Amino acid sequence: MRLAFVEKIEGRRWWTGVFLAALAARLLWLAIWEAKGLSARLGFDPYLTIALYWHGWGPQWLDVTHPPLFPMWIYLLFGVLGRPWWLAVQLANGLFSAASCVALGFWAEGALGERPQARLLARLAGLWAAFDPLLVFFSIQLQSEPFFVFLELLFFLALLRRPSALCAFGVGVFGGLVSLARSVFGLFAAPLSIALWWRDRKAPRAWLWVLVCAGWVLAPALWGARNKARHGTFIPLAINGGWNLWEGFTLDRDEVRRRPLEMSQEAAAAGLDTRDAIACGEYFAAKTKAFVREHPLSAAKIVAGKFFLYWRPWPYDPHQRGVRAALSVYFTVLFVLAALGAWTLKDCPVLAPVWALFLYLSALHSVFFTSLRYRSPLEPFLCFFAAAGLLRLLRRPADAPPGDA
Repeated sequence: MRLAFVEKIEGRRWWTGVFLAALAARLLWLAIWEAKGLSARLGFDPYLTIALYWHGWGPQWLDVTHPPLFPMWIYLLFGVLGRPWWLAVQLANGLFSAASCVALGFWAEGALGERPQARLLARLAGLWAAFDPLLVFFSIQLQSEPFFVFLELLFFLALLRRPSALCAFGVGVFGGLVSLARSVFGLFAAPLSIALWWRDRKAPRAWLWVLVCAGWVLAPALWGARNKARHGTFIPLAINGGWNLWEGFTLDRDEVRRRPLEMSQEAAAAGLDTRDAIACGEYFAAKTKAFVREHPLSAAKIVAGKFFLYWRPWPYDPHQRGVRAALSVYFTVLFVLAALGAWTLKDCPVLAPVWALFLYLSALHSVFFTSLRYRSPLEPFLCFFAAAGLLRLLRRPADAPPGDA
């Protein structure tokens, strides 16, 4: 194997090198990002606005429009600094993203156990993630993706523990907490529990994985109780789902651009206060459901089309045509190698939660708003499978593929 030398490097040195390489790539991108003023051009969600409101440094804001964990982190960060500083959030995101590459490697090595080339595959996966364009691009934005992806990978590391009642419940508690960083993770408890039970159904006490769901509700329930007391409505995660549901429920790219303004005008015409995100969310959730009931075939076509949009290999504008073409080539290669790697590892039962996550997010974003940004929770695992595919291509006939026991 041409890459065998990678396994000979001492573990701490390798992962320190991966972390520093990933961090250097992200800091370089941060310098370019700031020089081009991309935060002002591309915008960001109101996580920072919520954190400023909690500090009393900004205008009043409905703090349930987005899940609370990332604003809480920003609130604590600004509290330590004593002032708002956007660059600190971006630097922290870069650190979270770089650390995710190491966490991915640790998870991969733990998941593959004693399989041949497990260490090599884990190291290549972490290194691949260090330079993956999607992970690098979103790593220093004023968004929650780097923070969430890091927590997600820690969660998958926790899933490697032996099942027990306490472990299953604790994993669920952690998963519920992670869902407060990204609300799309909130319903993952059900498919995850099914995948874990199916994987271990022949093992003693496999039913204990049902306790994942029991633990999962704890953090959202506490947040929902807080919102019931503060806002008079039980909101376990966030209330932006209804708005995002209708905003992205179309295959027309131009219509996606027009809809936010049109939706604001429609809400006002319906007598709603456009500043009331709860009422607007409920209105557009009801509108989407009515559309599905009245036009089931059209709705089915939209859902099917959005599935392919979620997995498209090309980014949209405002990226330049040359950049879009280069990224299309990269993501096509990534998908092909990842498919090969997934086939190579098809008999690896410990990957059942990963398969569940792929199916769950693909289905969810076939209905809700679709963007390459929302594929970022799957990107580390795509790097992992692509590394497995690459090893499969490079192995000599005498070598065993990385998925063979």
